[in-house]
Amino acid sequence: MELRTKNLTAVAAAIHVADAGSFAKASQVLGLSTSATSKAIGRLEEDLGVKLFQRTTRSVSLTPEGERYIEGARPLLMELDALTAEVTDNLTTPRGLLRVSVPAAFGRMVLVPRISEFSNRFPEVELELSLDDRGVDLAAESIDVAIRAGVLPDNASLIGRKLIDDPLITCAAPDYLDRYGVPETPEDLDRHNCLNFRNRRTGRAVPWVFRSGERRLQSGQLTIDDGEAVGRAAIAGAGISQMPGFMAQDALLSGALKEVLAEYRPAETPFTAIYLDRRLVSPRIRAFIDCLVEQLSPRTVRM
Repeated sequence: MELRTKNLTAVAAAIHVADAGSFAKASQVLGLSTSATSKAIGRLEEDLGVKLFQRTTRSVSLTPEGERYIEGARPLLMELDALTAEVTDNLTTPRGLLRVSVPAAFGRMVLVPRISEFSNRFPEVELELSLDDRGVDLAAESIDVAIRAGVLPDNASLIGRKLIDDPLITCAAPDYLDRYGVPETPEDLDRHNCLNFRNRRTGRAVPWVFRSGERRLQSGQLTIDDGEAVGRAAIAGAGISQMPGFMAQDALLSGALKEVLAEYRPAETPFTAIYLDRRLVSPRIRAFIDCLVEQLSPRTVRM
């Protein structure tokens, strides 16, 4: 079998340059000089017989052939990395870089406080977290694991493992309820100040959901595009909020918040860890997800 591409380092360099849009930035990640990175890609282009990049003094961009090549090369290198990990680590020693994408609030309040347990168990794994609410493309962005909320669409290229089922809690500070009364039905919320969350990605307020499945846009004096800030406003007595259980849990336990309309709670929201479906899964991916499942299931507190 003839090996058409002899230098895998050059292929990896091309992917880094495509991601960074810069030879200099890619060189820093690779630990090479800019000149060495440029020469490696030049040799790769010569071997392939096509130009992968358009270069100017100010920018670097992929050619159409380069886009196709990077699209195909990226998952192949990820598969090779997993194969190398399986062979060299014998599935027992997780090591190397693990890139994880997680919703911002869930990352700050649930994942980050549990990172030390994983790091203590697996000191040879370098963890890189991206707290981002958008839906990432795991293959295109070289993400090893993504944590996502809600029912996920069918995707043959992804494997999912559920971490928790999280309730949606309608709640307010006791002082607010003492002043304005406790709502008995969702319709009673029309007489209250509801604290709304606006999704930054869509620019729209998120409807509240109740057991019937009805989605209601509530009226109120305050709308915030940060979920944690909405929670803090509720604790401060500004109004009634509906928030994920992981956000409300500590405040409910301390008495800073009190749940209302508990009998109207909607179905719980699943949080799932997803990764690319491939025959060989890196030991660090398995170890990370196993550690999360162990720490999150069952939940320390059921609400």
